[in-house]
Amino acid sequence: MKLDKSTVNIVGSFVVIVVLALSIQACTIERKTAVAFTKKANVTSLIVLQPDQLFKINQKLYMLDSLGPVDKDREAEVLLENSLFLKDLNDSRFIDNYMLGYKNELARFGFHVYDALTMDQLPAKDSNVIQVSVAQIELEETLYPFRDETQIYGQNYFHDHQLNAVFVNSWFDITPLNNKSSIYFATDMLVDQVESTFDYDVFSDQVRYMYNLEPMSTDMLYQFAYDLGRVYAGYTFDYLLNTELDRVLLPEERTDRYWRYDPFSQTFFLAGEDRFISLEE
Repeated sequence: MKLDKSTVNIVGSFVVIVVLALSIQACTIERKTAVAFTKKANVTSLIVLQPDQLFKINQKLYMLDSLGPVDKDREAEVLLENSLFLKDLNDSRFIDNYMLGYKNELARFGFHVYDALTMDQLPAKDSNVIQVSVAQIELEETLYPFRDETQIYGQNYFHDHQLNAVFVNSWFDITPLNNKSSIYFATDMLVDQVESTFDYDVFSDQVRYMYNLEPMSTDMLYQFAYDLGRVYAGYTFDYLLNTELDRVLLPEERTDRYWRYDPFSQTFFLAGEDRFISLEE
C-alpha cells in the first residue's frame, strides 16, 4: 500500500509527539525523584575523613638550570625549597581550611556531618551512612601561559603572559555503608590575575597594550582552599543525587543528564564540566 505525503506527515508528527511526551514524562519523574532526594539529605549521615598529609610539587623544572649541579634524587626537594608559594605554605592550615569549607557546605545541603573526632557520636542504628574520604590533595606550582588578545577593525592583536599558578588536585573516595567505594578526581587552579586594555590611537594607527598584574600569594591559597572545599561539597551532593537517580529509576525514566543542585535557590541545572571525574570509567 502506498501512503500519500499527508499520511506520512501525520505519522511522522505522531511519532514526534509520542517521543516528546515520553521525554517529558521521563523528565518529570526524574525531577520528582531528584526533589525527593534533596529532602532525604537531613536524614543522611556523612562521615568525612581528611588526608594525613599534603603533597606539594614545584613543576618549574627550568629553575634547575640556574641552581647549579643537583643530585637527581634531590631535584624535587630542591625545587620545592626554591618555589615561590609552596615552600612557605602551612600544610595543616591549608588542609584545615579546605575541610572546613567542605564540611560546612555539606551541612548547608542538610547532611549530618561527622569527622574522625565526632564519628563516635553517630547513632548506632543509623543505616543511612555514607563515608567520604578526601583521600589525597596535591598542589602543583607551575607557569601558566596566557594569551590576552582582541580584534580591532578586523586586525588581531595579542600579548603573551607567563603567569604563576598553583593547581590543586583532589581525590575523593566515596563509600556508601557496606558498599563498593568509588574514586573521583577534581582539579582547579589559582593564578595571577591580569587586568588589561588594548588602546587604539586613530591618529597614529598604533595599538598600545597596558595591563596591571595582581600576583597570587601564599595567603590567597588558604582562602582558595576554603572555597574549593565548598565547591567540592556541591560536587559530592551532585554525585549522590545522580547516583540515586541511576539506582531507583527505570532506564526509560532516566535521561542522560547529569544534574547539579543549588540548595539556596532550590533549583536544578545541568552540570556541564562542573563535576567529579570518575577514575573507574
